[in-house]
This record gives sequence, C-alpha cells and structure tokens, in this order.
Amino acid sequence: MKAKDIFKDESFIECLKRKKAFDEKGNRIKIFNSKYEIVEKNINKVIKIDCSDCSEYIISYIKGISIFKNLKNLFLTNHRIERLPGEIGNLKNLEILDLYDNWIKEIPKEIGNLENLEILVLSYNEIKKLPNEIENLRSLKELALSWNQIENLPEEIWNLVNLKKLNLYRNQIKIFPKEIGKLKNLEILDLRKNKLKEISKEIWKLVNLKELNLSENQVEEIPNEIWNLINLEILDLENNNLQQLPKEIGNLKNLIWLYLSNNNLQQLPNEIWNLINLEILDLENNKLQWLPKKIWNLQNLEVLYLNNNQLQYLPEEIGQLKSLKKLYLSINQLQWLPKEILGLSKLKWIWLNNAFDLNNLKQDPEELLDILQKLKDKNVFYDDDLKYLEEEVYPVLEEKIKEKYKIDDLKNFKNNLTFDNLNF
Repeated sequence: MKAKDIFKDESFIECLKRKKAFDEKGNRIKIFNSKYEIVEKNINKVIKIDCSDCSEYIISYIKGISIFKNLKNLFLTNHRIERLPGEIGNLKNLEILDLYDNWIKEIPKEIGNLENLEILVLSYNEIKKLPNEIENLRSLKELALSWNQIENLPEEIWNLVNLKKLNLYRNQIKIFPKEIGKLKNLEILDLRKNKLKEISKEIWKLVNLKELNLSENQVEEIPNEIWNLINLEILDLENNNLQQLPKEIGNLKNLIWLYLSNNNLQQLPNEIWNLINLEILDLENNKLQWLPKKIWNLQNLEVLYLNNNQLQYLPEEIGQLKSLKKLYLSINQLQWLPKEILGLSKLKWIWLNNAFDLNNLKQDPEELLDILQKLKDKNVFYDDDLKYLEEEVYPVLEEKIKEKYKIDDLKNFKNNLTFDNLNF
C-alpha cells in the first residue's frame, strides 16, 4: 500500500518518513520502506507522532491519520492545517492532541468521539466556535484555546468536570460565563486579553483554583466572591480599570504572585499586607502616593514593583523586607529615601531612574547623597540609573549642600563635611 494513497499530503509523508513515529518505549518506528510503501506490521505499534519540528515540510492536511489505531499522542504544531478530517474521531485511544499554530477555522463534531483525550491544544488558530460534541470529552484535563476568535463558548463545555486547566487568552469573549462554576476541579483559568467588563459571582465555586489571570480586560470592579478563592497562588489583574481593592483581598493567604499594574489604584487596603506568602507584588503604573508601615509583614517578598506611581515617601519599614531582591522605584515623586533601605541585605537591583521630585526634596542632601553612594557601592544600579543620578540628582544635591554651608566651591570644602564618599 503506497503512502500517497493513504495520506495524500506529501509533507505529512515526509515528516513520517523522518522517523517521527514512536512506540510505547519511545523508540522510533519505520513506517515506510524505500519505495514509500507502508510497513503494515509497524502501524499498530505507533503510539506517538511528533511533527512539531518539521519546519521544512509544512503540512496542510492530515487525511489517513486514522490508520494509526493505537495512537495516543499526536503533535502537529506550526503547520498550515486548515481543517481536521472527521476521521480524527476514529483515534479512540488518543490522549494528547496538539494542533498549536495552524490555520484551523472549524473543529469537526467527530472530535467528541475522543473519550480518552486528556490534553487538547488548539491555540493560535482561527476558530470562532466549538462544536457541542466537545462535552463528550469527559477525560479532558487541559484545554488550550488562546489566540483564536471565540466570542461565546457552548454551554456543553461546562460539562467537562475533570478540566484542570482552561486557557482562553486573547479571544473575543465579552461576557464572563456564570456556568463556569461547574468546573469545580479547575486549577488554572486564563482569560487574559478578552473584552470582559464584569466577572460573574459564580467564580467562587472554583474552590480548587490556583491561578487566575484576568489581565488586559476592561474590568472596573472585582466581585467580593473572588476573595473566597483561598487556594489562589497567582492572581493577575493588571491592565484593567480597577479603582480600588476591597479589604477582603487579605483572605488570599496562599497568594505568591499578585499583579495589579496598569490600573487606577490610589491606595491599598491595609489587609493586603497580610498576604505574608507573597514573593512578587506588582503595583507598577498606578496612582499610589504612599505605602503603609505594615509593608514589613511581607517577609517573603522578593520583587516589588512601585515604578510609575506618585510616591513621595517610602516607609522606614521597607528596610525590614529581608527577602527583597529587586525594587522598582523609577518614575515617582520621591522627596525622601529612608536610610533603612540600606538594610535590605539580599537586594540585587534597585531602579531609581526619574524617581525623585528634585524641586521638592525634603531630605537633608548630605544624608540622601550618603545613601545613594552606599547603594552604588553595593553595585545595585543599572547604567541608566547611574546616569540619572550623576547627571540630574547629584548636581541638585551639590547645590543644596553649597546653600546649606553657604559656600561656593564644594570640592574644596569636602573635607569639612560629615560624610566621606562625595563623588562629583
């Protein structure tokens, strides 16, 4: 039996000939002989086909795929497949189907026959709707649909009660489906970059949820029910229209990463500082003017983004963040930098570019200069920050010191100052 009579697509044939088929133990299997005739005794041994790295052979059609009756894993990523043949439904043993980055517009209803399917990847295609038969995929644990054109999900999808990971990133979904509460085993939900304005209160039913990404939508208010998701470890709400956070955010004791950048937050509830397991807190590009002293609670915090806000002061207690490695303070209105910042023993990088309101500094210029010099000695500045300090901050401090001591030549006066490390 000739390969071209079965598979039709020459690129698919070439990928298979390159020994892209594997048996149960991971050994490569020869499917064709030198005359491109099928070696029938090997067909039933094929458990996995991986054509994800056949960039020189672009597959557009996979007719004949059902010949591999025992196939469990099928990888056909980065090709130009426009449609799946209905015969895909004959692969009853299939557990993983990965069709990432193709040109698929429609999924055949026969996909509902894949009752053993556990992972289905359809990201980076042109899909607008899913067939109702998808509800038959009761073994499905992961469903990836990112970068498609889906506006609405069929009601049947909520019957996939074993689903643990659902990725709907970058679609056209406008309404947060209330039926999502049926997916009680869901652990990861990604709804980034859709067109959501509201979040359904039914989200509280996702009691096993560990990761929730609602970033890059148009959400103005988070329902209180979301704060009952006490198993959350990662919460991403960046790039929305949030004006404030409720005190109930303090309920999320297991949070490790919290992303709130690019919103309109002017202040934070005190309860946020009770999230003692936080390792990353991103507050970049908001309208924060101050931070409370309770920040010292975050003893596990490693990365703190505060850049692009309106901060005038930092609390002295920031120096108690013993785990902090990276501190972003660029583009603020700081009038004072607490000396306690020197106590951050694990600090590797600090960003201060355009961090100061140089016209309204309230701090003694000698003290500030001493702090900056000691930070410089720790090698925690990038080149851009050093340039900003040397070209903009130091000259201002020099003038303030001259004014303080009523002198004209600071360099000749250095030996009389109370610090040793002036570096003009």
